[in-house]
Amino acid sequence: MHVIPATLYRWLALAGLMICLVSPLAGQDSLRLQINTDRIRINQRNMYVLGGWAVGNIAVSGVLRSRTQGSTRYFHEMNVFWNIINLGLSAGGLYGASQEDPASLSAWETIHEQEKLEKILLFNMALNFTYMTAGAYLTERSRTAVNRPERLRGYGQSLIMQGGFLLLFDMTQYLVHHQTNYPRLEQLVSHLHVYGNGIGMNWQF
Repeated sequence: MHVIPATLYRWLALAGLMICLVSPLAGQDSLRLQINTDRIRINQRNMYVLGGWAVGNIAVSGVLRSRTQGSTRYFHEMNVFWNIINLGLSAGGLYGASQEDPASLSAWETIHEQEKLEKILLFNMALNFTYMTAGAYLTERSRTAVNRPERLRGYGQSLIMQGGFLLLFDMTQYLVHHQTNYPRLEQLVSHLHVYGNGIGMNWQF
């Protein structure tokens, strides 16, 4: 029968302990990286959608603006103006996403970025209702306006359509981000604790 020397036994026990400690940390890093990678990937895809909507509006309404008259002409005019801004936002969003490093954020920074993004999307949804309300107001105002009512009607109808698209767009973004990363964030948060002198992790074995 072979007897394991006491020194070797202690080294094996220490190695086993280190494996138990390192494995959860590696799992936490993998989870954090996955959350950040998916958030950036979803943002990039959404900016392509916004950019596609903007380019389509600019192309179609840019042509139809010169071929129509009355409120329809102003409807297309506002579509072009509005989507020049959307195109700029899309390009800026894609550039910002390309500069992000998913591995550079700590666990708490990962949580903060996700929460900040969801709050921005909720704010945007409320703002989109404002656009639609403003469009409805302009459309109603055009009924009694004396000075260029067709412009008020066209601009108002455009705002209703653009605001409606953005509301659906931001709502979809919010649901996709939340459903994709919220379960992972709960798992990440469950292992993080704030102490008097810093942040610690608590892993159950």
